[in-house]
Amino acid sequence: MLEKKKILFAVLNWGLGHATRSWELIHKLSEEGNEVILASDGIAKIFLEKEFPELTVYDLPSYNIQYSRRSSIFAMLKNGVKTQIAVRKENVWLRKFLKKNKIDQIISDNRYGMYSGSIHSIIITHQINIKSLFGSLLVNAQNHKWLNNFNEIWVPDMNSELSGELSTPIPKKLAPKVKQIGWLSRFKQHKNTTGNELIVAIVSGPEPQKSILAETLKKILSQLNTKSILYLGSPEIDKREKIGNLIIKPHASTAEFGEDLAAAKVVVSRSGYSSLMDYKILNKKMVLIPTPGQDEQIYLGKHLSVNSGVTLISQKNLNFVNFKSAVIDSY
Repeated sequence: MLEKKKILFAVLNWGLGHATRSWELIHKLSEEGNEVILASDGIAKIFLEKEFPELTVYDLPSYNIQYSRRSSIFAMLKNGVKTQIAVRKENVWLRKFLKKNKIDQIISDNRYGMYSGSIHSIIITHQINIKSLFGSLLVNAQNHKWLNNFNEIWVPDMNSELSGELSTPIPKKLAPKVKQIGWLSRFKQHKNTTGNELIVAIVSGPEPQKSILAETLKKILSQLNTKSILYLGSPEIDKREKIGNLIIKPHASTAEFGEDLAAAKVVVSRSGYSSLMDYKILNKKMVLIPTPGQDEQIYLGKHLSVNSGVTLISQKNLNFVNFKSAVIDSY
């Protein structure tokens, strides 16, 4: 029998993706009898509190990452500084926390400061190699330095099929620590029940691009004759709305969201890694709209459009005609 552990599980608040992909591991660890303590901030923390009401969820310093309407070196540098500050703050938070609490293991989903030299620390990331238009060598030097602080690096993929160049090649100094753990999803128990023309669209990620996409999709979907659901990725909002054949849901339980995804003929979404794992596991046809300025999503969208028959459309070209054409092509 495995020894039960007291585990601090920290999750990055970068939209809901890191929280949703951590869902499977948190459930598994809890079911195995471990004492799991959660830590995050913002809407990721709200999601975790709703999904795991029986667990304690601590508030961590925020990274406060935002993407401007246009990608620029200034925006990249600004977000880089914010990340540096947040990593230091969360490591200070962790040291104070450990003085008051005995922990056997730390698992961090992409929070670089959540490690301790005295406690076995694991980081979950698909980004061994970060895609960046500016200063790629410098960015990855810092990334590898942070990753090397952990005892283990868990990559949620299989043979780098989904992550591609993001997880390979692996730097020699990190290679002994890297372990591919397979795709993570809270929808592995759901069956693909596609039997109608339902379109499910999901917006996610940091502002202001999240709201920009939500408004655009709302206008487009409300004009279609096809039944559609638009998820806003906003667990802090309760009110739902119906416009013609479009139902707008700010958020839903894992069970309800899973049923909607399973029934979808096509899924329209950002090309965030966590979302892609869900769609691949459910074998969904996809129309992907990468977040402008987010190089990782742009790479993943192109990678899947070449290797997996996914339809890709840029946000700047997103209009009724192009959207309808993209959806029809994906049927």
